[in-house]
Amino acid sequence: MRAHIAACALKLFQQDGYAAISMRRLAQEAGCTAMTLYKYYDSKFDILSALWAEVFDRLFDELGRIAATECEPEARLNAVALGYVRYWLEHRDHYFMVFMSGGVSQTDVTGFVSGSDTLARFDLLRTSLHAALGEDVDAEGLDLKTELLSCILNGIAHNLITIGGYPWADPEKLVRQAIDGLLAGQPC
Repeated sequence: MRAHIAACALKLFQQDGYAAISMRRLAQEAGCTAMTLYKYYDSKFDILSALWAEVFDRLFDELGRIAATECEPEARLNAVALGYVRYWLEHRDHYFMVFMSGGVSQTDVTGFVSGSDTLARFDLLRTSLHAALGEDVDAEGLDLKTELLSCILNGIAHNLITIGGYPWADPEKLVRQAIDGLLAGQPC
């Protein structure tokens, strides 16, 4: 039943947006009562966060497979970074649900990030970047460059998805240039 509710919620969230869906409407779509929904999920955001976790699990499972195919650190970093951007480009509906759901508060997002294993999965970006930079970068510099990498990759995906009328360069070229810049910069 939990999976059925989540599948119905995903359909409604993608169709009408998270903010437009009530628990009563979701119950109707799932063929149950609102009280039944609350047996499986504490809130509408609890359902959305379960969907987010599933999306990030799929993303990072794929990135793990990509990382495992590359032995050379810089090639692995490029492959993982490009895989990250391509995932969102190939799953635009997931991108909109995760990054552009209306009606989600900053407190909700902070709770999701701090209360799930998703944040730990982003460590793949950090370890891939660290291997490509080598041992000369200090922990503070690595943290800064990892945050920058995350911002860059999300920015590339966001622009390619939301500003379709602009003739963007190929995602592979954008990611490659970004990685080259991160690796060429002075250690922090």
